[in-house]
Amino acid sequence: MGRQRLAKNRAFPPNLYQNTAGYFYYRNPQTKEQKGLGRDKARAFQEARKANAALATREPSSLVDWVLGRKDYTLAEWLPVYRELWDEKTQPAANTRYAANSLLKRLGEADLGNMRMRHIETVHVATYLEEFAKLSGAGMARNMRSKMRDIFRWAETQGVIDVGRNPVAATFNAGYKVKRERLSLEQFWAIHAHATTWAKNAMMLALLTGQRRDDIANMKFADYKDGFLHVAQGKSGGETKLQLDGAIKLTKVGVSIGDVVAGCRDLIVSRYLVHHTERVSSIKPGDKVRTGGLSDAFKEARERAKIEASEGRTPPSFHEIRSLSERLYREEFGSDFAQAILGHKSAQMTAKYDDLRGGWKTVRAK
Repeated sequence: MGRQRLAKNRAFPPNLYQNTAGYFYYRNPQTKEQKGLGRDKARAFQEARKANAALATREPSSLVDWVLGRKDYTLAEWLPVYRELWDEKTQPAANTRYAANSLLKRLGEADLGNMRMRHIETVHVATYLEEFAKLSGAGMARNMRSKMRDIFRWAETQGVIDVGRNPVAATFNAGYKVKRERLSLEQFWAIHAHATTWAKNAMMLALLTGQRRDDIANMKFADYKDGFLHVAQGKSGGETKLQLDGAIKLTKVGVSIGDVVAGCRDLIVSRYLVHHTERVSSIKPGDKVRTGGLSDAFKEARERAKIEASEGRTPPSFHEIRSLSERLYREEFGSDFAQAILGHKSAQMTAKYDDLRGGWKTVRAK
């Protein structure tokens, strides 16, 4: 990635700069060499644009090739085309796009990237995924396999490979065992007893709402209105919007969502339900608690509660509260309700709990 431009230079053509003496100069992005262009701004801009245009004609574009009807690609050449097609079709959230680009970069740099799409067989893909799993773990290998399957599926639709010849389809997912210990309700209360005030609030919000760590950290008092807690889930880029009835209550816990929200109010002025209550270094009372802070506080309380994992496993993290919440709601109200409150998609949930007004899915107390 190139260096960050100064604000005053952001209107400049790419690769054009101006030094403190007022002289313009052009930096060749390929050779990193520089050439002075004098102090005439109009002339410098014109020369820079000509140079950029000349460079552009020397760089092959897979997307242009595809538009012009080219069908023969290496895997590395096809990936930019796939990225454009996939991005336009799915309109992914920022986090999803970032994760996908990371996988595409690694795939394009692999030896497999130099092979022609039509020549890639299942054995090539299986070998690559096996090595990928050794380097990055089974979970990442599963993500890579899913992405590769989609890459070749798009290639089928565009005539780059023959229909029915997706080489990823016959491969197996890398197997893995969940090493993290599940969190029991008894352990939850033990950890809760050793947590700070704001960490207690975060834990209770996570248990009653079933939401992810990032969403807990972002919850504001303004999100609770007309008896409902409004959550636009971050993982979906805000597309999954939930209205959770404040009256929703877990019998085994003994409080409702509304009770937990009310319990977050104190004498400190803050926009956020989970907020710092003491001054620590640059942190002031009322400041938002960052997601990493939630995990750290949970870990510290867990260690004070002396909760350890069994051999070969890791102790439960803050994220495991979501799993505990799902199990408690499923036990008390059924799997459809549990899926609804967590924001999972299912035909049953859509039929019973989906309120399309404004795109919000309303989950009411039973």
